[in-house]
Amino acid sequence: MNELENLFAGLLKKPYQKELAMTITIRRIEQSDHEYFAYLKSMCGQATYFLYFSDDIAGAMVLHNFVEMLRRYFHKDEVKLNLHDATIQLKNAYLLSIFEESQSIEKPSASE
Repeated sequence: MNELENLFAGLLKKPYQKELAMTITIRRIEQSDHEYFAYLKSMCGQATYFLYFSDDIAGAMVLHNFVEMLRRYFHKDEVKLNLHDATIQLKNAYLLSIFEESQSIEKPSASE
């Protein structure tokens, strides 16, 4: 392989992308107890990705799909979900499971 091929091979591996954690922030919509939006500012700061969702099964599905879409697009193994306001009380069990899954991914197990 010549130097140019080595350079391209190194760029295709993209190891630098896995160094930074990706954090999606959840905020409650004002004057609503069951409507939220999730957002992620892109790593380069040129874009922000938004999602509107409600505290029900449909909201759980779209939030899960949003997280997976961003994780795959940015080639991230780890995605953190952050509740912006500590008073947010999600009621839907499926939404809560997404956060529990996120927490289990964030914390390495004792066996690692």
